[in-house]
Amino acid sequence: MRRECLKRTMRIAILADIHGNKTALDAVVEDLQNQRVERVIVAGDLVNRGPANREVVEAVQALGWEVIQGNHDQLVVDWVRRKVPAEWYTDPLWRPLEWVARQVGERVRELEGLPACARVQVPGAQPVLIVHGSPRHNREGLHPFLRDEKVAEILDGVEEPVVVCAHTHIPLDRRVGRWRVINPGAVGTPFNRDPRAHYTIFTLGRDGTWEVEFRRVNYDRRPVLRAFEESGYLACGLMAHIFYSEFLHARSLLYHYERWANERRVPLDKTSWYRFLRELDLHDGRPGQDQTRRMIWSSPSGH
Repeated sequence: MRRECLKRTMRIAILADIHGNKTALDAVVEDLQNQRVERVIVAGDLVNRGPANREVVEAVQALGWEVIQGNHDQLVVDWVRRKVPAEWYTDPLWRPLEWVARQVGERVRELEGLPACARVQVPGAQPVLIVHGSPRHNREGLHPFLRDEKVAEILDGVEEPVVVCAHTHIPLDRRVGRWRVINPGAVGTPFNRDPRAHYTIFTLGRDGTWEVEFRRVNYDRRPVLRAFEESGYLACGLMAHIFYSEFLHARSLLYHYERWANERRVPLDKTSWYRFLRELDLHDGRPGQDQTRRMIWSSPSGH
């Protein structure tokens, strides 16, 4: 009877892609206070993209949460350990990464020691595998548009019937063959055009299967937008501007911008970036320049 009660009531929070957004992380922590979870697992990417990287690493460590290594965590480690291409260190496009690495400082050792995956194994319950990108690589995303055949190829050899992945910043609950694939979405930089902080809660049912709740937490995004500028991050270069716009619009822009620039054979610089934004009928989100931007900055939810 005791084991059956434990199985019915066990609740686990799984979140991912905080990306240096301490304000969003704080909102999730506050939301979790009322959720009665017994375990919290972070599926990677504590850092990069956002302006409060050291603060996020320190906060998650203080909370004692389990964390696996995401591709951006690995990227910062590789930058510090001089494992990225040598030309990156002199390329202005990558200058913001140097800023992030300096901000993380000696905490890079904690990022370096993170495991590649985690597992949830409860007697009588479906086993769960948690990775950042895919079981094959932390930069391989299980995007919603992938065909079932491709997803099955990526998951070939995975014994766990439930696979939790992150990386795409897009919430997902999909069945492919014998697998159920869950993406909790992103805490810090969602790409589904919903700017709230996203995460999931897994509740163990009587039959040993997991019920998954996708939670969306509203918070005031204005401090994050200010921190991009006031911290000096935005002044570092183009990549920080791109991450700023991705945060502002809650959508993926870097990949599409790179493809757009390659098709037109133009360099990745601020001139082409602002042209790209104009063609998408977007803006860079800097305050005080037009009515749309003033509305975004004045709204606590970012809508």
